[in-house]
Amino acid sequence: MNKLLLPLILLISYILPFSASAQIVAGRGIQITMHGVAPEEKGRIDGYYAVSSSGTIRLPLLNGDLSIGGLSPSAAAAKIEAAYKNAEIYSTATFQVLTSEADGVRQDIVTITGFVRSPGPKPYNPGMTLLTAVAAAGDVNEFGNKKKVLLMRGTGSKEYDLTDGNDRNIAIQPNDVIEVKEKSWVPGFR
Repeated sequence: MNKLLLPLILLISYILPFSASAQIVAGRGIQITMHGVAPEEKGRIDGYYAVSSSGTIRLPLLNGDLSIGGLSPSAAAAKIEAAYKNAEIYSTATFQVLTSEADGVRQDIVTITGFVRSPGPKPYNPGMTLLTAVAAAGDVNEFGNKKKVLLMRGTGSKEYDLTDGNDRNIAIQPNDVIEVKEKSWVPGFR
């Protein structure tokens, strides 16, 4: 009996520090995976997200930042799930959150959603424009409307036209969300 007790105590003492440190840390990255939705919807959310220095993340389709710093991955997943349910966006989705092990890993992102070939979070690069951000998502797909591209920044949003030379060169900032709207299938409408 005592021979089994000592290894058990050693195992518990080894595991406990890792469990306690399994928190979401500001300035590090997390991976979010969504379950229980269609594959095209998963593509809007699944990916890597940077946790800001204040412990928040910005998620596609939600208004504002979500504070998750200091939470366990399961508590953060529950908070994300509740945010989407409260916003009446995804009522049956469940989420999984994994933390990054690397200290100081932070990748600024821009999220491209809607009618593009590869929606979801993409790495932000300094000098990125609206056109290059949409190109990072594989460009507008056959159902997307280049004349109706919504740029969301903070609490504001504005629609742009990628066929317009000035609109193509709109500067993108980290954490911007870009949504390519659907083409109208009625002749004469955009």
